[in-house]
Amino acid sequence: MRKTSTIVDGAVMAGVYIILMLISLNVPIISILTYFLLPLPIILFAYKHGWKPGLLVWAVTLVLSFVMGGTAGLIYAFSSGLMGIIMGELYKRKTSAFGVLLGGSLASVFNFLMLLVFAKLLLNLDIVKDAQKQFTSVIDQASKFYKDSGQDLSPQLDQMREQVAMIPYMLPTAIIIGAIAVTLITQWLAALVLKRMRFDYRPFPPFRDWSFPRSFLWYYILALLLSFIKMDKGSGLYILMINLFIILTLVLVVQGLTVIFSYAKNKGWPKAVPVFISVLVIFTSSILPIIMEVVKFLGIIDLGFEIKKRINTRQ
Repeated sequence: MRKTSTIVDGAVMAGVYIILMLISLNVPIISILTYFLLPLPIILFAYKHGWKPGLLVWAVTLVLSFVMGGTAGLIYAFSSGLMGIIMGELYKRKTSAFGVLLGGSLASVFNFLMLLVFAKLLLNLDIVKDAQKQFTSVIDQASKFYKDSGQDLSPQLDQMREQVAMIPYMLPTAIIIGAIAVTLITQWLAALVLKRMRFDYRPFPPFRDWSFPRSFLWYYILALLLSFIKMDKGSGLYILMINLFIILTLVLVVQGLTVIFSYAKNKGWPKAVPVFISVLVIFTSSILPIIMEVVKFLGIIDLGFEIKKRINTRQ
């Protein structure tokens, strides 16, 4: 009976997956949502039956996806299936939400790397260089437009060209942030489904209670010190410093936002207030970087002196 139930569940989940995959390939707007939904059938099956039967369902989806969607379908099936197996097994083991996020993010990083390798070796496409060319073309067109209209925005456009030139060096950061973003959205959708189906899982704690290890502060200080050392552009140490500095800056900003959420909760502010502040920080970072610097400073102080605990103990 149990074996029959596993087979039936596997067939159902494989069918649901194929439907989502076909939508992702053929319906442009809805495909944005279904892309993040793709791992869910595998997550649910692996949660219920374990990773070994999950591998069999994954293999079936790989074959069907290739038959019905070609190479694109195979890529979808490989990436979403790997994430689904890992996250489903971690959910089954009652791993913390951050543990599931880590596992899913590592799977996503691997998927992104495999996509770059696949594009280069089999399709002879260099995604990074192609992106640079596209951005450079847009900047050149903007430069011509402004010159024809009598406006001189050369300093701003030159700064944009410098940023485009940095794309290859910042690729590790882009991959890591992209992987975390994809996993977070998928994990949020998975949590909605798991809760609806009354499956037991460990959700994220409230955002105000999030806290990174204090060691991250020392890593940031190390990256800051490295930034004062003269390095050859493009060297291994240069790339390490750039990516480490960016990632740890984002970590400290997130830590600072948790302080704001904690303070808002302590003061009884409406929930919309810290949310608005977070949106303001994100969308004004390039225009008014001082706002993000203040939030980052809050994160540094919190990691160093645990000011959230002081806030929460005050009545």
